[in-house]
Amino acid sequence: MRLKYKINLNRLLQNSLFFILGVLIFGAIYVGYILNKSSEYAEIVNLSGKIRGDIQRFSKLYFAGKKDYCYKVAREIDDYFLLLSLKVENLKFPLIRDDIDVYPTDVRKCWLKLKGLILGGNPNKDLILKVSEKCWIESNKKTDFYQKIVQRDIKILEILYYLLIVIGSLVNLTLLYSVVIKKSIRKLETKANFDALTGIFNRAALYDIYDLLSKKSYFYPLGLIIFDIDNFKRINDTYGHNVGDIVLKKVADIVKKTLRRGDIFARWGGEEFVVLLPHTDLEAAYKVAEKLRKAIESLKIPEIGKEKVTASFGVTLVKPGERLEEAIFRADMALYWAKKKGKNRVEVHP
Repeated sequence: MRLKYKINLNRLLQNSLFFILGVLIFGAIYVGYILNKSSEYAEIVNLSGKIRGDIQRFSKLYFAGKKDYCYKVAREIDDYFLLLSLKVENLKFPLIRDDIDVYPTDVRKCWLKLKGLILGGNPNKDLILKVSEKCWIESNKKTDFYQKIVQRDIKILEILYYLLIVIGSLVNLTLLYSVVIKKSIRKLETKANFDALTGIFNRAALYDIYDLLSKKSYFYPLGLIIFDIDNFKRINDTYGHNVGDIVLKKVADIVKKTLRRGDIFARWGGEEFVVLLPHTDLEAAYKVAEKLRKAIESLKIPEIGKEKVTASFGVTLVKPGERLEEAIFRADMALYWAKKKGKNRVEVHP
């Protein structure tokens, strides 16, 4: 009896070991599958940001009386919606019940209404402005929503990581899985906080950093710069989007090299970038912006021949206690003035 009991116990332990190994292998495959799907995350957020920026540009072109350009921008926005609808399902976490609506339904509905009003020749400019503002709000909410889903998926991956660590320790595989999963988490965190194209902070990370800086008086005066690459749409149309991406990378690289170590540099969306400058008053922030403007103007990019790349800048100071959107609004107004006055210049909004 004892021998039989001993044999059965050994068999039970052996079966348990196989079960644990099976769970580990399944967990590793599952995490690998998630990481493979997550390669679409940055592009989804980027497409949503492009839709938001182009809808705003579409309205500005209309109010500027350039309706011919509106048709081109409208086609571009429709293409972005198509691409986004093909990719958003990748945000859903497999094997977990997920009822969230990842499709940009409300944004598209608002966009179709705005497009119909403008291209259909509706003369009610107040209505067009109201619908345009609603579209911007909806697209902004959707972009931030996508960022939150990415953050959520990181949390789920962290739980899987710790679960695999516990199980792995039972068969002396803790170290192996710790290395593999930690690399996976770092990879996903990078995708969640950094822009995939330029390698700088993305919009979501900027919000988090702003929350930290703006709540501490130590960092004031806190300067804010927003800048936009001039004629970027024409660069894309003339040389193609691949060359447009090269221009974005080159601009981001030269700005990173020009800024101080403690300055915060992020891609706001499309060809727009934001810089936060701790311990910098308005005059000093203007000088930084002017320095960046000259650095960008000096760029030589073989892919566009002798054509110069320039940028327009808006500068302001962050007021204690205000939201990032409020500071961005003032800087954006200054940027608008810079564009109106001929581009490739710096304007200040106190």
